[in-house]
Amino acid sequence: MARRSSTHRASYEYFRDVPLRRLTFLLLAIFCLFGMLGFLIDLIELRRKSLSEVLIWTIFTGGMAVFYLLTIIRTPRWLLFPLAIHVAGSLLIRTLIVPSVGDSASKPIDEIGIRMAAVASLALSLLAGGLFLQFIRSEGRRAVRLQTELSVAHGIQKTLVPVIEKTAIGCEFYGVSVPSDKVGGDLVDVVELKEGQTFAYVADIAGHGLPAGILMAMFKTAARTQLMDSPRLPAFLERLNEVLPQVKEPEMFATCAAILLKRKNAHFSLEYSSAGHPPILRANRSSERVERLAEPQFPLGLFPSVSYASRELKLERGDLFLITSDGIIETLDSRGSEFGIQRLEGILLQEISSPLPQIAQNLLSAVSAFGKQVDDQTILLFRVLV
Repeated sequence: MARRSSTHRASYEYFRDVPLRRLTFLLLAIFCLFGMLGFLIDLIELRRKSLSEVLIWTIFTGGMAVFYLLTIIRTPRWLLFPLAIHVAGSLLIRTLIVPSVGDSASKPIDEIGIRMAAVASLALSLLAGGLFLQFIRSEGRRAVRLQTELSVAHGIQKTLVPVIEKTAIGCEFYGVSVPSDKVGGDLVDVVELKEGQTFAYVADIAGHGLPAGILMAMFKTAARTQLMDSPRLPAFLERLNEVLPQVKEPEMFATCAAILLKRKNAHFSLEYSSAGHPPILRANRSSERVERLAEPQFPLGLFPSVSYASRELKLERGDLFLITSDGIIETLDSRGSEFGIQRLEGILLQEISSPLPQIAQNLLSAVSAFGKQVDDQTILLFRVLV
């Protein structure tokens, strides 16, 4: 039952979300197409109904067709409601209208009326066809414009978020982002700095389409610029929080989880921080446990003058870390359950010694098997080698 409900939602997603004003031509076409039944039935009965009765049935059948369509695509659970109205309305018309026009069976055949009914049926069918074409034309323009926008956004994402596979200061890194059909603004980056430091982060821009892609490009530019000035984690987040409000729409924001790897002689440590992002996962080989590294702080670009903090921890050889976006954690199955962090932790422990590309592929495969992708899915894995 849940699977059928999910399939229905996917089938009517466009009609469910589109504003009603954009469905005007479609609804008028449906009205004309089914309203034509009033004249067709009158033709079959050789024009024995009065003109007022034919018009009443035409308006009623056309209106009910529109009512059925809106109920099916918007609130299918209420389908019995228009069905009840249809039955009640039909009975009401038959009991109140038909007796008032006399015995229709005794009326002679009206040849002129038959021609008029035929012309009316033809006119309504042509009008319905024209309205359908107008609906397709207007929505086609929007579809082409949207497809162009998505193509540009996909190009931006492909350029700015390539697959990352590198080794730096005794750690190996692997990052990949799988965009959704709508294209979001996920970003993964690894930057080697001076003095034996490496900076890495995953960011998630709220929203979809070209605006999210453009803001993602601005985010990466601002991030790289800040890292040239100062690689300090709190300063990195605070600068981005100051920059984003100047280049984004009011409702947009970004979440980010970042780490700074530092190695000096035998001392090897990791500084981490996050801004409204899912926790960083650390799988330790010796203890066979997964630790969640979380720092509850505001997302970027929402509130001015926010201070951000960071924490530091020592690393052990073999430690495996995962930073991911909510597009993985919040993937839903057919029953509406999330993939969740616990499943990620189980896969990390199971694959703790596997090559990073293999771990990433197994993670993405598990998520894909769990539920349909509706958001960008981004993974950054890194492992301590020394």
